[in-house]
Amino acid sequence: MKKWKVFLSLLFILVFIISSASTAQNYSSTFISVVYDGKSQQVREVPVIVDGQAIRFDVPSFIVDDATFVPIRFVTEKYGAEVTWDQKTKTATIINGNFEMALTIGSNQVYINGQKKTINNNWIPKLVTFNYGTSKADSRTMVPLRLISETLGYEVGYDEESRLPFINTKTNKDEDGGRNTNKVVDVAVVEGSTEVPKVIISGTDKIKYSTLSLKDPSRFVINIEDAVLDIKDGVSFNNGVGSIYVGKGPIESVSISQFSNNPNIARIVLNLSEDSNFDIISKDDGKSITIHPVNKVKSIERDIVDGKEAIVINSTNTPEIRTMKLGNPTRVVVDLLDSSLEGGDYFSFDYNVGFVKRVRVSQFVPDSLYKPNDRIVRVVLDVVDGVANPQANIISYDDRIIIIPETGLEEVVEYSVEGTERFITIKANDRTDYNVEYIEEQRTMIVEVPSEALDIKEGYLNISDGLINDITVTKEEDYYRFEITFRRSIEYDILSRDKSRHITISIKRSETSGPSDKLIVIDPGHGGHDPGAVQNGVREKDINLAVSLKLDQALRNKGYNTVLTRDKDVSVGLYDRPKIANDLQADLFISIHSNSNPNSSIQGIQVMYYSQDKAKVPKEQTEDLANIVMDEITKGTGAPNRGLLPRTNYVVVRDTEMAAVLIEIGFLTNKEEVAKLQDDAYQNLIVQSIIRAIERYFEKYD
Repeated sequence: MKKWKVFLSLLFILVFIISSASTAQNYSSTFISVVYDGKSQQVREVPVIVDGQAIRFDVPSFIVDDATFVPIRFVTEKYGAEVTWDQKTKTATIINGNFEMALTIGSNQVYINGQKKTINNNWIPKLVTFNYGTSKADSRTMVPLRLISETLGYEVGYDEESRLPFINTKTNKDEDGGRNTNKVVDVAVVEGSTEVPKVIISGTDKIKYSTLSLKDPSRFVINIEDAVLDIKDGVSFNNGVGSIYVGKGPIESVSISQFSNNPNIARIVLNLSEDSNFDIISKDDGKSITIHPVNKVKSIERDIVDGKEAIVINSTNTPEIRTMKLGNPTRVVVDLLDSSLEGGDYFSFDYNVGFVKRVRVSQFVPDSLYKPNDRIVRVVLDVVDGVANPQANIISYDDRIIIIPETGLEEVVEYSVEGTERFITIKANDRTDYNVEYIEEQRTMIVEVPSEALDIKEGYLNISDGLINDITVTKEEDYYRFEITFRRSIEYDILSRDKSRHITISIKRSETSGPSDKLIVIDPGHGGHDPGAVQNGVREKDINLAVSLKLDQALRNKGYNTVLTRDKDVSVGLYDRPKIANDLQADLFISIHSNSNPNSSIQGIQVMYYSQDKAKVPKEQTEDLANIVMDEITKGTGAPNRGLLPRTNYVVVRDTEMAAVLIEIGFLTNKEEVAKLQDDAYQNLIVQSIIRAIERYFEKYD
């Protein structure tokens, strides 16, 4: 019998002798308050029933999330085991003879005789404080009873009648006097998201194993203890030795044999083409183990590579790498496939390198992008605020992965708004000459900066603020060309000196402007899941969109700039509609709606407007716009004037920063008017009338 089995037997005998005994029948539930994971928790205090005897400890054992927690030092130190504690990693190591188990607070990874195993999340060891906030406060490392006992080969269960956990000491004999023997029923070679093979060993019972690495030739040996081979299909045997040819990654082939019959040991040998590291992961209640050839990620550090700051991942070999960008917040993800993280499951580093403000690394649980049996180390580069499109150069050497964050345009080009002015600043590495040219007929500004003064790549920035369209950067022979395009005519000032490190230009709309300098936002009311009024078989959202599309095209034909809050049958949030206009700093906001009324004889035009001052528009100006719109539409269509309606709670006219009106172009409840509203000719009359109103308004208030 192995030493650790003797150790556990003695452990439970001594628990029986020295503990205050009580029977399960005499025990009643008691709830106590403890603190772990930073929170106060209510847990149920219980004894543990060992071979029918209730055992209590010097601090209470308890049940939480269907797991029984017991103090680790009680079940180790009192029975001659050595316990060491690493404060930095919060890892307890239990040593007794040839048996060694390492457990880390908050981690679902344990090491048993050097082999890493993944445990149930409900079994994760905890640092628990009893009598928190009092002079008797006592913090203990608590581990699930099942984790310790089952690992060492004892039966652990839960008595539903008494609602107590129990342990039964198991012998090594079955009812017939023979040994309890596991059967190895399958050995299979599979692939995950890469071509690196994995070996899965399946048994009829929980697999107990040991491993051995051999040289000349290189082999990795897995001995399955108390096990016999019982493989029916999938493996060809010759003279008692099964063989699977692999020929991928580090594995050339797999050999399978009954290594010993007294004791029973089944041996699986991975014949290797090169030395490799392996992770062994237990699944299916321990009845299956997967052997993964892995790259070991040893550390992550900040370094200087070829004169540039870089993030360096030190590993044992070069893995396959996959990258992606994620938003909210912006971050760059670097996944190292077929890799294992040494020293823990998660680390965080406050490395400020280029656009990177922090580096996080973890043993990643595969999601839908990967196969379930993948081993992945995920490196996350958290991006500083304001960098929308981070770029990084990733270089792989033998045992190093070098990530060099590239300087993005957002780091070189700074954009801001103050009142009616925009400011664009180009940040050079040092003081430099530059040239600025504005081409009026193209509404384009060209800024040229010597290439030695900048360290960027070509790129594009979308601004779309109603005045500035975008900024495009291209690399010429010996300079960078910044091309800034505008939606309308501008006036500008160069605020920096002739030779400067920061080249700053202020921009505002030109005081003299025509239709091409105006931006009008057209808002077709309702849409998508919101049909608006539905009368006489007609949906308001359809009429609103048809008229708005005609208005959009007609205004563009006259040279105006326009934006539709929707150009198809989609839903747009109520508060998103004015926000679109405000973000673009539009000159005018026109919302198109259709009306309804219980009295089907009512027809005509109504115009809603905001009856209070806005920050940028006095109420008199908004009311004047409403009057002009009503006047032109009633004249142009002959429709009755149903009146101007001042409103303070209509979002689209209240929250817009520019002059805005909501036009009810007719009543769907009136059969005569609903017929007109569906007619292209009548819709065109409405559109032309609105355009005449817009032109009158700009003549007066431009």
